[in-house]
Amino acid sequence: MRRTFGARRALACTAAVGAVAAATVLPVQFAAAAETGAEAQQSCVMATLPIPEGYQSTRVTGMSNNGSVIAYVAESPGADGPGPQQFLYADGDVTEVPMLNEYATIQDVNAAGVGVGWSFISPDYVPFVWRDGELSELPSEEGGSAYAINAKGDIVGSRDHEGSTVPVVWPADGSGPVDLALPAGNEWGIATGIGNDGTIVGHVKVERDNSGPAKPYVWRTDGTGDYLPMPAGVDPASASGEVTDIKGDWASGWLSAPGVGYGGVRWNLATGTAQVVKLGDWVAVSDKGTTASHVRGGSSAAYQTGKTVVKLPGLLAPAENTYRDNVVAISSSGKLLAGDVFTGVYDADEQPLTNAVTWTCA
Repeated sequence: MRRTFGARRALACTAAVGAVAAATVLPVQFAAAAETGAEAQQSCVMATLPIPEGYQSTRVTGMSNNGSVIAYVAESPGADGPGPQQFLYADGDVTEVPMLNEYATIQDVNAAGVGVGWSFISPDYVPFVWRDGELSELPSEEGGSAYAINAKGDIVGSRDHEGSTVPVVWPADGSGPVDLALPAGNEWGIATGIGNDGTIVGHVKVERDNSGPAKPYVWRTDGTGDYLPMPAGVDPASASGEVTDIKGDWASGWLSAPGVGYGGVRWNLATGTAQVVKLGDWVAVSDKGTTASHVRGGSSAAYQTGKTVVKLPGLLAPAENTYRDNVVAISSSGKLLAGDVFTGVYDADEQPLTNAVTWTCA
């Protein structure tokens, strides 16, 4: 039986303007790309998303492709504080989303305000959708996870089955889950992104217990699928990577391989090429191929376009930032970014505190 949770509550709070600053431009060497460094946006304004009363820390968990809706979580590290709470921010309004429990997080949201995610309710992971003021479980039989949603409302993720994980799509018409075919020799897979045209990306593994290297994969709209290519000089057999975002012809994520280390990567699905970027961990991508995350090995949030890496303003000076600022999502246009900036530590435990913010770039 599918569980549902009741209506939402709008909060009366306004976004405080954080810092307004010019972005810092760093020249870097970058693989050949269609766009040029001259297109880099050189001026970005940061604003803090509303912090609900009683909370000390907020972080972004997802954003619609056009940037009109942002999902974020408010947390209080103190033992006497309120538990984690999920919110949606749109047009200056903040909506509290009732969650299944403290482990639940909205992973993605579309411009219609439909959010998807998953939680853990022992002994299973539970996929859910927030739609029309109601939180409902997605059908999955043995449990599963929902990771992404497109403008149409198609949802992708995975379902658990006999000790393994199967990549699936829940179509917008309410049917599903529909299993996505795994490539021969693989017994584990997950879908983590879906484009507005229905192209699905994710990763697969040979081992059914989720051990071993992950291989980036694409399921095309014509029903075919294939491994995503590796950057020049990278041996696919020795590499592990995951896709975390897709917009238009571009996909992005992370890659770990000898010779390139661990960091961001982007794929051009139209040309079948891959490039390592100068940003750390996994990266988000715009429909023009701009990637965003943080400076690899540094504390500044940043985006990269062409041959240029642009550092984004934070709340603390770099010398005072002992944690890290990070971009979680970038809009299709590349002009709006959402993520988290470090604000300090909490109490003697030195738990990092962050503010969920946006950067609007000219």
